[in-house]
Amino acid sequence: MLSKAQNDLITQTGPGTPGGRFLRSYWHPIATSEEMPIGGHPMPVRILSEDLVLFRDDKDRLGLIGLHCAHRGTDLSYGRVENGGLRCLYHGWLFDIEGKCLDQPAEPEDKKFCHKVRQTAYPVQEKGGAIWAYLGEGEAPLIPDFQFLTAPEPNRLCFRVVQNCNWLQGLESSTDPAHTTYLHRVPPGKSERSGGNVRELRGDDSPEIEIEHTGFGTRIFALHNSPSGKKYLRINNFVFPCGATPSTSGGDVGYQGRWYVPIDDHSHARFEFFYRHAEPLDKDGLRANREKNVGPDNRHVRREENRYLQDRDEQKNGSFTGMGRHFPSQDAFAIESQGSIQDRTQEHLGSSDVVIIEVRKALFKAIKHMQDGGEAPGLLRDASHDPLADFLCISTFIEDHEDGPSYCRRVLGERAAAE
Repeated sequence: MLSKAQNDLITQTGPGTPGGRFLRSYWHPIATSEEMPIGGHPMPVRILSEDLVLFRDDKDRLGLIGLHCAHRGTDLSYGRVENGGLRCLYHGWLFDIEGKCLDQPAEPEDKKFCHKVRQTAYPVQEKGGAIWAYLGEGEAPLIPDFQFLTAPEPNRLCFRVVQNCNWLQGLESSTDPAHTTYLHRVPPGKSERSGGNVRELRGDDSPEIEIEHTGFGTRIFALHNSPSGKKYLRINNFVFPCGATPSTSGGDVGYQGRWYVPIDDHSHARFEFFYRHAEPLDKDGLRANREKNVGPDNRHVRREENRYLQDRDEQKNGSFTGMGRHFPSQDAFAIESQGSIQDRTQEHLGSSDVVIIEVRKALFKAIKHMQDGGEAPGLLRDASHDPLADFLCISTFIEDHEDGPSYCRRVLGERAAAE
């Protein structure tokens, strides 16, 4: 368990907090490209407890500026896109994508003071089907070239969903290999929604878990004794500052990238990047599945207000949870029901929680390093330096004489030799 001070340190992310400063050192997705298309309307965005507006100007350049007009505080997301910026509806003040005031039409020409007014503004860029923002100090680093961001467009897709709890609860769920054997258990005789039957690959027993700390975060090994008699290995990753890359059940066909971006300390946005190595995604199927399980408000249809639509008859005969077969909805139940900020002073961690413990240690170490004057870990400053050179995310059967770390060393060695 953590002390209250420790829990506060890694869950409080607003301006001026150590955790917020750490998170602001990285780029974060704030919207999907589908939510902000060319010619799209201004969109209010709340991130790290700041209220902002994302928009494209009349040249389709992206901008992210303070939501409330510097004049009288009116909401700029209702504004007009015109004349090189976003114009407030109240008195017509016009701001460009850099936050500069371009016009104050209600002021006499000889009394305009545009040069004295500047709206909060942050750099934004589009990559991998998402729009990313940098809210940190100084020069922004580069966004790493994850495969789920750089693959051909047919092979990747990005969704956003809002979850009503602290960001760390979402991250810890995605990096925890032990929970999948229970929360997402597939009853005997039931086929899994994709990638074959998870039960047939992993069995029902908890995996043997190991970790390795890396330059980009933490590598997570989960080794299962498959019902086939073979050893089945999942290699997943925690990626600084709030990312996870779960492997699929389909082997080396691809994986998912997930980013848990704080909206404020009591809610966050889960960005999910679907990715396949060498084949197009079934985007129609993925979108249909999302439409069935996520509402127009970008929250799960199954939510606390309706007790996640739990069906006790289904629990007896159809699923372990009685909450359908949509894994992200099951995850949402598990993390939202912990409370908006989990009280980690009351938890009791076991040996299967080694990933939770070690990821927290990595976060504490990173924040402490920054408090001592250092730079946040894993930042990409030079495009020629690849922090992902030893990145691996895969699910596969391995040889009887191998374990997770030895398999990883062999594959990375073969990759280096081939290059």
